[in-house]
Amino acid sequence: MSFSNVILDSQITHFPFYVTRCATDFIGNNITREKGFDEYQIMQCIGGKGFFECNSKYYNIEPFDLVIFNPHIPHQYGPIPDHPTPWLLNWICFLKNGNDLLEKHLTSEGYLVLKSVSSSHLIPIFEQAVIALSQDSTYNQLQGSHILYRLILEIIALKWPAIHPDSRPQLLNPVINYMTTHLDEDLSIDFLASLINVSPSYLCRQFKKDYQISPIKYLIKLRMFKAQELITAYPHMTIKEISYLCGYKDSSYFWAEFKRCFRITPTQYKEEFLSQPY
Repeated sequence: MSFSNVILDSQITHFPFYVTRCATDFIGNNITREKGFDEYQIMQCIGGKGFFECNSKYYNIEPFDLVIFNPHIPHQYGPIPDHPTPWLLNWICFLKNGNDLLEKHLTSEGYLVLKSVSSSHLIPIFEQAVIALSQDSTYNQLQGSHILYRLILEIIALKWPAIHPDSRPQLLNPVINYMTTHLDEDLSIDFLASLINVSPSYLCRQFKKDYQISPIKYLIKLRMFKAQELITAYPHMTIKEISYLCGYKDSSYFWAEFKRCFRITPTQYKEEFLSQPY
């Protein structure tokens, strides 16, 4: 087991998200919190079997299942009794400052359970957080915030197709895949509809049915999440360069869309996440 319990630098608490503690290969115990927990927590099962109960709903938690819950939400969880192998978890606890990204996109009911989440790209993120926060420095806490934000964005992306897993037809897959890999291009409804040989109106109806959102709004969200990833990964890039890579030739329009989506401008995001003094 690897575990990091962070002694926070006061300036880190001004970030939109910041890690308080995290662990990998943690042996899960029986936990009952009648008044909930004081922090947000994301945990993913990587071995054994357990359960999670919240709002009178009971879930079996097996390998690749992921649980997220907000502070002060009564819940309980633990290993399945007499199971032959330990219930192993990767988890990260955190707090946030003045934004509703998590509640808006993931935990509107106070918690979220995602079943059979692929761990190939999530496990390294948990591990990176533990490694970064094993060293007590402002810089490493900054890195921890970056890693946490990337994890949240990954989970948001995973949740979109999980909204209606049984009703989401394969028909839209070519459109989704093309959007994801061509975010820098000018993509019209007519062109997207032509990818699957349907009319633009039919494409819009199908997106509304499966994702409760129009294809253009879906594309905008993909571009905004990509922009945040680029800002974090490439701090030397200008906002204008990032807007171009995300399909916006007019950086002022990109700026407005970014703020509309996340209630913070790309410049403010860059300053708060990447320009804090160490």
